[in-house]
Amino acid sequence: MAKFVDEISYGFEHVAIKQKKNICKSRLDTNIESEIVRGIKRPIPLIASNMSTVCNSDFCIRLYNLGALGIMHRAASEEHIISEINCIAQYCFIVAASIGIGDGQFDFAKKLVNAGANILVIDIAHGYCDEVIELGRKIKNNIPNVKIILGNTTNVEMLREVSDFCDGLKVGIAQGMACETKNTAGCTEKMFSVISNFYEEAKRLGLPIISDGSIREPADFVKAIGAGACSVMAGSIFARCPESAAEQVEINGKIKKIYAGMASRYVQEKWRGGLKNGTCPEGKVVHMDIGESVNNLLERYSGALRSGITYAGGKDIKSFQENVEFIRIL
Repeated sequence: MAKFVDEISYGFEHVAIKQKKNICKSRLDTNIESEIVRGIKRPIPLIASNMSTVCNSDFCIRLYNLGALGIMHRAASEEHIISEINCIAQYCFIVAASIGIGDGQFDFAKKLVNAGANILVIDIAHGYCDEVIELGRKIKNNIPNVKIILGNTTNVEMLREVSDFCDGLKVGIAQGMACETKNTAGCTEKMFSVISNFYEEAKRLGLPIISDGSIREPADFVKAIGAGACSVMAGSIFARCPESAAEQVEINGKIKKIYAGMASRYVQEKWRGGLKNGTCPEGKVVHMDIGESVNNLLERYSGALRSGITYAGGKDIKSFQENVEFIRIL
């Protein structure tokens, strides 16, 4: 007989913020600064995904200067990634890079730090495994000044296992627009419930959580922060920006942006020459209309968060999360 966990998984589309008395004279009086990883705060708690069709050095620099953050992907040669990190480090004080697991990744981590990276993301789709945890702990023990982000997970047990050395945990599986893990491996949970499940324990342990996936509109960002995320990672909304790393292609006479999951055949062929034998693609390619500039996007999403905080009766991220009440709108 199949074993079921008697639990309902809610997405951002299933909930809404319940109105409370506004304590701010203006939404501009709110403070949306947040600790995105231990010891590092950003004026806008929005992070561009470490995907090859989202971030490159130019985009990371632009995001940093606007108050947000971009994380450099790892779908290229070590030489290219190190060159990109060098470039970012010349202009930014916060420099985030991605690594994998396996042979050579610890040495690669050291090279990235030498190039200027001070945040390392161990970027694994199924991040709750000994290899990820052991590599993160090894890096922290040998390079104590670097911040370590692990993920991805939907299991709170991972939070408890890594809180002694980890500086940020990415939560969410298969909720991104270009991810197909839910269609292949069959594993996923809706993001609102995921974040809510982590909130109290993350607060107790002092470990910031990063919501990763399911951001389609500003309200999703607002609800993710309200549910307990310290910051929110997004891919598709950034890929649409004219300044993003996503390639442009003409389809039926219209210019589109190519947005591809990191586990897609498209990315794997460009990066590694193809999929590993015995595996299947767990990502897809989406052709998207070109959207607004990243400057306008961040302005719009920041404004939405400020407004959402006032509707919940808060004045900053802390009071927002403590005071907000959600209603189900199924």
